[in-house]
This record gives sequence, structure tokens and C-alpha cells, in this order.
Amino acid sequence: MSTERTVVREEFDAFFARSFSGMLARALLLCGHRQDAEDAVQEAYAEAFRRWERLRGYEAPDAWVYRVVRQRLWAAGRRNARARAAGLDGFPQPVVAGVEQTAEARAVLAALALLPRRQRTVLVMHCLHGMPQEAIARELGLSRGGVAASLFKARRTLEKRLDARERAAEGPSVNRDELVPPGALRGRAAEVRMTAERPDEDRVTRALRVTETWLRGGVAADAEAMARVRAALAAVREEEPEGERGEGHADGSADGRS
Repeated sequence: MSTERTVVREEFDAFFARSFSGMLARALLLCGHRQDAEDAVQEAYAEAFRRWERLRGYEAPDAWVYRVVRQRLWAAGRRNARARAAGLDGFPQPVVAGVEQTAEARAVLAALALLPRRQRTVLVMHCLHGMPQEAIARELGLSRGGVAASLFKARRTLEKRLDARERAAEGPSVNRDELVPPGALRGRAAEVRMTAERPDEDRVTRALRVTETWLRGGVAADAEAMARVRAALAAVREEEPEGERGEGHADGSADGRS
């Protein structure tokens, strides 16, 4: 194998290790099903590896991978009943997560599981990742009005669940500053941090952000998840790269840098 080829693969290995926890956490938020999320992430990284000589020059190659993940999950069209049946049972609790963060994340995930697929997808794309409604409509093949209606309904559902949780949790307050002790983050877990309060952030967005952080911590604590995806990528990694394999995504959509 040439020195250049070795460098390219090492670069991809570093990118994969750095971005995997966050990518799988995003996929889990979108679909709520571990196997579906892992399948979509695996396929997206496989496409990225085949195009790595080009993607390595992108400012944010993880944005390209996440777009493919969204496309795969949207195209799969899994029924929400499957997510409720299998869901995230047995998902490991992040080592650094406090009781309050875990309770909030589980409440948000339970609320998301009640949403139709369209509402859940639109909510995560718009509120958590800041995508404009027009861009969401183009990517999902929906009308702008349909996106707005789905977003309104999803936000209302999540807000009601958050209200119910707050009422049920009335009692001794929890000091959020004590949820993650100083110096508790080490090694791979350094990616996982309690999210700081942001004055301009609404409660739904904050709740989704806390949940994504919690999921990322769970993925980081689950070495088997990364091992499963690595194993599935092994066949792709053994292939000799053939350079550019087209100018778009594997499904024919236009390529972009974000």
C-alpha cells in the first residue's frame, strides 16, 4: 500500500473515532431505534470512506456524513411502533451523567417516541441543528407549510411532556453545578459534557441538546457500538479506493459541503 494511501486511511480512522459518538447520538434522536441508527451511520461512513480523498478537504466532513444519515433514516421510513417496541432498551447510562440529566433525557426520548416520524425528524433538524424550514422541506420532499405544521405539533407535544415532568418532579431542587464533578471527564468521555445554559435558547431546544449530550455519553460508554460499526466497515476498508465514485450521494442527491 502506498504511503499516500496509508495517510488517507489513517485520516479517516481519526475522523471516524472523533465523530462517531456524536453521529450515532444524532441518529438515535432522529429514529429512536438502535439498530436502525447503527445501520444508517454505518452506511454513511462507508460512503464517506469511499469519497474520503475529496471529503478530507471539507471544512466539516461530519456535516456531509450526517446528511447521508438523515437521508438513510428518512428513506427507510420505519414505523414509529417499531421504535416504541425496541427503542433504546438497555442503552448504557453515561458514566458522567447526573440523576437530573438522565431523568430529563429519558423523558425527552419518551416524548419523541410518541411523535410521528415526520414530526420527530422536523423537530430535531430545526430545533437542535438550526436548519431553516425551507431547507428541511427541500431535503425531505415536503411543503414549507407541512414542515411548519409538523414543527408546531411536535413542539407542543414535547412542551406538554416537559410540563408534566416538571410538575411531577416538584420537590428538593437539584444543583446542576454538582451533576458533573470537576475533572470527571477523561479520555473518550471528554466529548461528553453537561450542556451550559444559553440565554437565547428555548426550553425545547435545550431539552433536545441535553438529550443529545446524554446519548453521546451513552455511546462513548458503549465500546461495543463502535466495534459493531467498525466490523461492518471492514469489508469496505479492505477495498482498494477507486477515486471519485460520482459527484453526488449514493442515492443520487446533490453533493454539498454542509
